[in-house]
Amino acid sequence: MTNQKTKDGKYTIRTATLADVSQMQEVQRICFPTLAPYELLTKEHFANHIRVFPEGQLVITDNEKVIASSSTLRIHFPKLDHTFMEITDNLWITNSHIPDSEWLYQFDIGVLPAYRGLKLSTELYNAQQELVKQLGMKGQVLVGMTIGYGKYKDRYSIQEYCEKLKNHELTDPTVTPQRNAGFQWIQPIFNYLEDPTAGNCSILMAWPLEGVSLQDYVD
Repeated sequence: MTNQKTKDGKYTIRTATLADVSQMQEVQRICFPTLAPYELLTKEHFANHIRVFPEGQLVITDNEKVIASSSTLRIHFPKLDHTFMEITDNLWITNSHIPDSEWLYQFDIGVLPAYRGLKLSTELYNAQQELVKQLGMKGQVLVGMTIGYGKYKDRYSIQEYCEKLKNHELTDPTVTPQRNAGFQWIQPIFNYLEDPTAGNCSILMAWPLEGVSLQDYVD
């Protein structure tokens, strides 16, 4: 079980428990105000994730307050074109989590606005990558929402926005920090979820363990 201080010593990062699920639901609601309601995770979903794959669910707390959370499941490397609802078994993960499979898939991460800019997302990524090593997996996969597209939607199509992100001509509040944390760009998924602020799009990325080639999975 993960239970340690963040690098600055101010907060605790630990494995989520059933006592956290109401606060995790509130983090979700605050962090994703424009996500389609049917795609928002509820306390019932979080509770089931903890039952199905307890070590893959993390929170960061400020004393007893949940200020950030992340949710993962284990899968074989995903097909390149998939949706949020497909990969999460309609948010429950009961049938999409594959024990003993080789990739850790992060399908949710949220940090409360008052705590952003403190590299808490990086703390969560690092903890997940330690889990990858502990479980003998190949690496970690995530799909980062292009949440910054709303600022540019009148200037670029979502395809153009993604291309500029790929070429480092623009930055995105979600995708750019994920790339800076070591995740390698694979491709956009243009209808991954329903969120107009993100152009309904997210970027498929992966962090392979040293010695693992992504080309073996994406060619």
